[in-house]
Amino acid sequence: MEERIATLEYYIELLVKQMDVSRFPWDCLIIRSKLHKKDVQLIYDLCERLSMEMEKQKAEGFVTFYPLLIEFSQALPPNLPSEEAIDALRLQGLFPLLMDEFYRLIKKK
Repeated sequence: MEERIATLEYYIELLVKQMDVSRFPWDCLIIRSKLHKKDVQLIYDLCERLSMEMEKQKAEGFVTFYPLLIEFSQALPPNLPSEEAIDALRLQGLFPLLMDEFYRLIKKK
């Protein structure tokens, strides 16, 4: 069983090398970071909630969203750097308004 798992992991590594990282940066990051499906779903749920919160705050006149960025960064798995996740999600077109805002905030540093 262990040998079969090791072989499958090797095949996946080979397939990841062939992925078009420019088209699927988030998918590649998921695989490289060895995230579980549950982890990815939690990230999607978080992004959905933060997107709604950002829209609500914009309607109330907020102009900066650092607290949302901090919440996002702290909620990520430890092996997933927030800047890499933001960039990959943004480039793959996921949660565009939220990720564009986070991208602007991290580039201001």
